[in-house]
Amino acid sequence: MSRSSKVKFVILLALIAFLAGMMLIVAITGSAPFSGSQDNDPSSTRKLTGDEAKELYNSAEDAILLDVRNQDEYDEGHIEGSVLIPVSELASRLSELPDKDALIIVFCRTGVRSAEACGILKENGYRNAFDMQRASNWPDPLVP
Repeated sequence: MSRSSKVKFVILLALIAFLAGMMLIVAITGSAPFSGSQDNDPSSTRKLTGDEAKELYNSAEDAILLDVRNQDEYDEGHIEGSVLIPVSELASRLSELPDKDALIIVFCRTGVRSAEACGILKENGYRNAFDMQRASNWPDPLVP
């Protein structure tokens, strides 16, 4: 296989992976990503199971796991790679998040704060926020 054929093959694989990720987002949300079709009603935020969240997280290059619990809860156990911004600080720390088109999977301890956080994100133009509700829903063990 020539070098140019290898490059074309790698590009083709990357394109297939991207399209598969977009199809997954459409399947989960019922709408195309970045379409802005979701309204700002927090109750309309798409809820995910832990398995759905992990699959979506692994399929999107710019996805983040947003832990909105407090520092003590986070220290007791968190999802590896997650970003901690307590819900009480979220509105003032939005600049720490990626652009407003990024896929953000939000969770807390019981689902109450994650729903509130999704509402804050939507009110501020983040169009791809998903609510996993509980950190314990994540299929892998939490890390200290």
